[in-house]
Amino acid sequence: MSTGARPFPRESPSGQAGPAPVPPPGTLLGEGREALERGDWNAARSCFARALAADEAPEAFHGMARAVEWAGDYEAAIRYYEAAFTGYRRRGDLRAPAMIAARELAFLHAAVYGNAAASAGWLARGVRLAKEAGDCSEAGWVDLACCLAEDSPARLAAHAAAAAATARRQADPDLEFCALGYEGLGLVLAGKVRDGMRRIDEAAAAATAGEVRDYQAAGEIYCKLLLSAELTLDVARAEEWIGVACTFGYRSNAVWIPAICGMHYGGILTAAGHWAEAEARLAASLADYDASFRALRAGTAARLAELRIRQGLLMEASALLRGAGPDPAAVLPLARLELAGGQAEAAARTTRRALETAATAQLVAPQLALLSEALLRAGHPEEAVEAGRRILGAAAVTGLPQYRALGEYVLGLAALEGAVAAAGAAQGPRGRGVEEARRRLDSAAAAFERAKLPLEAARSRLALARALALDEPGAAVAQARAALEGFEQLGARPDADTAAGLLRGLGQRGRSAPRPGGALTAREREVYRLIAEGLANAEIARRLVISKRTVEHHIGSILAKLGVATRAEAQARWAQAGPASAGPASPPAR
Repeated sequence: MSTGARPFPRESPSGQAGPAPVPPPGTLLGEGREALERGDWNAARSCFARALAADEAPEAFHGMARAVEWAGDYEAAIRYYEAAFTGYRRRGDLRAPAMIAARELAFLHAAVYGNAAASAGWLARGVRLAKEAGDCSEAGWVDLACCLAEDSPARLAAHAAAAAATARRQADPDLEFCALGYEGLGLVLAGKVRDGMRRIDEAAAAATAGEVRDYQAAGEIYCKLLLSAELTLDVARAEEWIGVACTFGYRSNAVWIPAICGMHYGGILTAAGHWAEAEARLAASLADYDASFRALRAGTAARLAELRIRQGLLMEASALLRGAGPDPAAVLPLARLELAGGQAEAAARTTRRALETAATAQLVAPQLALLSEALLRAGHPEEAVEAGRRILGAAAVTGLPQYRALGEYVLGLAALEGAVAAAGAAQGPRGRGVEEARRRLDSAAAAFERAKLPLEAARSRLALARALALDEPGAAVAQARAALEGFEQLGARPDADTAAGLLRGLGQRGRSAPRPGGALTAREREVYRLIAEGLANAEIARRLVISKRTVEHHIGSILAKLGVATRAEAQARWAQAGPASAGPASPPAR
C-alpha cells in the first residue's frame, strides 16, 4: 500500500529519525516514485525492477512492493515489503520499517491470508520500532494501523488523536485527514454520531478536493464514511457520497476500494430497499475481494445473506453464512435465519452473544430489535420490552431518529402482543395496551419512511393493521394493503405472504398479481434473454450465479408481465420482436 507523502524515509547513521529525502528526479527511484504518484503502476514496476537489477536497495524493494500491490499482486507485495523491511533494518533504519511492519505487512497478512498471528506479530514489531524512532510521520501511521486492531472505541479514538497530533507537528496532510476520518469513526462508535460524521465528512471533502494525495489514505477515508453510514442506517448520507467514493476507487485502479466500499454500500442499499442494485454491488464486491483481500470476503457474504433472507431465499442465505465463518456481520443474518425457521430461543441466544461481544454499546439498535422480536416469539414479553427500552436509550445518546423508530416498533409489537393476549382472555380488545401499540407503530412507520427504510416501514404498517383489526377492520385493511404494496415492490415474499394472509382474514383479496405489460427489471431481462436462448433453469442459475428457486421466481414474474402462460410463448414473443418485446428495463432505484 502507498505510504504517504514521503515513501522512502531514511535514518541518520545513529539510527534516530532523520530527514526523508525525495529520490532525485532522473534516477530510476525518482522516476518510479513519480509514476506511483500519478497512479501508473506498470511504469512504476518497470522502474523499480530496473533499479533492483542494478542495486537491491531497500528503497527499490519498497517501491516495487507499492507498485505490485496497487497493480493487484498482493502476494508479491508481501514478499517485496518483507525484503524492504529487512534491508532497512540491516542499515539500522527505524522509520520506514516501523511503517512497513504495522501499516503494510500486518494488514496484508490478515487481509490476504487470514493469518491473525502473523498480523499481530508484524503490528507489535511496528509499534516497537515506532517508539524507538521518536516523533515522525511514520509513528503516526503506525498509530492508525493500531486503530484497525482495536475493538474499543475509546482506544481507537486515542490512537487516532495521537496520529492527528503527529500529523500537525510533521505538517503531513495525508496523515492528518486520514486520522481525522478515524477520529470520526471512533466518535460514531461511541455514540457521538453528529460530531463523528462531521469529522468524516470533512476528511472526505479534503480527499475529494485533492488535499489528500495518497491513494490509500483517500480510500480509507471513503470506506470509513460508508461504514459509519451503514452502522447508523444513514441512507441519505451514503447516497450523497457513494458516487465520489466509487469514482475514486475506479480511478485509482485499486480493486480493494470498490470491494470494501461496495460491501458497505451494498448493506446500505439492502436497508434502503434497492435490492436489485444491492445484489449487483455485493456480487461485484465478492469478485473484487476474491481478486484482492480474499480473507475479508466474509463480510460481503454475510450482507448478501441478509438480502437473501429479506427476499425469502433462506437456503441461499444459509449457504452464504456457512462461508462467512465467525465474521461479526454474520451474526444478525444467522439469528434472522433461526427466527425464520421457528427457532426463537436460538435466535435470542445468538443475538445475545453478539451483544456481549459488541465493540460499542451505542450502535446496537438493530441487534436489540431482533433480540426483542425473538424474545416476544419465545414468550418472554418483559425481556422484550427491556430490549426495546435499551434501543430508546441508544437513540437518545446517538440522536438517530431511525434508532428511535426501531425502539417504537419493538415496543409497539410488545404492546400489541399484550393486547391480543388480553382479548383472548376475554378482557376486551380496548385499553391502554392496544392504544399504545397503535401509537407506537404509527410513529415507527412514519419515521422509517422518512429515514428511507421501506421494509421496516411496511412491517410497522402490517403490525399496525393487526392492532387495528382488533376492533377497526376497515382501517386495518387500508394499513395491510399499504404494507402488502410495500412488500411486493421490494420483493419481500415472506412478508408479502403474511400481509396477504391478514387481508384474507379481513375478508379482502390478498396478493395482487403482476400486471401484463409491466416493465421488466434489469435482472428479469437477463433471465428472459437466456430463456430465449433455450437455457434450462439450472443453466440460467449457473450463468447468473443465483439459485434455481430465484430463477423460477424471475420466470414467473416475466411470464406475468409479458401476459403469457408458458416459456414457449415467451420464446416466441422474443423471436418475433427480439429484446424490444421485454420493453424498457425498470431503472434501478436510487
